[in-house]
Parts: sequence; C-alpha cells; structure tokens
Amino acid sequence: MRSTAREAVFKYLFAKQFNDELPVDFLKGLLKEGVTEEDCAFAFALAKTAEEHAEEIAATIARLAQDYSYERIYAADKCALFIGIAELTYSEDVPKSVAIDEAMKLSAKYSTQNSLSFVNGILAAYYNQLQGENQ
Repeated sequence: MRSTAREAVFKYLFAKQFNDELPVDFLKGLLKEGVTEEDCAFAFALAKTAEEHAEEIAATIARLAQDYSYERIYAADKCALFIGIAELTYSEDVPKSVAIDEAMKLSAKYSTQNSLSFVNGILAAYYNQLQGENQ
C-alpha cells in the first residue's frame, strides 16, 4: 500500500534529520514485507523527490509558517510537510486531496495534537497557493 510506503519515507526523512549521511538503502529496511514492487518504487521516488527539492520545500515551509521559526518546527511535522509538499508539487498521479490527507495521517500518528492543525494549515495554504498559480 502506498500509505505504508509513505510511512517508510516519513521514517527515513526523520532519521535523515539526525544523520545526514544516512544512505537511501536505509529506506529498504523500513519497507515492510508484503509491500509491492510498485509501492517500493513509489517510496524511493518520493524520497528522492523530497531530497532533491529539500531546499525549495524547506523554504516553502518557512515562508508559510509565518509565526514559527523553521528551526523550531518539530522534526515529525517537517517530515509530514516534506511528504505533503513533495506530492502536491511533483506527483501528478497523486490527487491533491490524497497528498494532504496522507500527510495529515502521518502527523496525527507521529506528532502532537496541536501539530495536526499546524500541518493542515501549512498544507492548505500551499494548496491554495498552487490553485492560484494554476488559474
């Protein structure tokens, strides 16, 4: 399932915040048995996208988190936002509502109660920005 693949990418990105030298092969160990080859490919593509566009995604988060310093945002929230923004921006085959919903599920599972509204607010603002650019 793609949800499982996203969760593995979330864990990989979280670990990467504390060990920048973490190899992408670490992601293989996070992908549970029973995950299809297609879902594995999806996970690696999502991780690659998040890493290749890390500076741009981080700048987007910092800009939209108006009252929060980027450095003070919880690591788990950053990971959920990275996945959500990466999918909203670069994954044409993922519906926007699914990208937001999946990022919200990760935030709900791994972060605080207050983080859920923070992550939702950032993703909603970014989605609205994208909608404005496409008109």
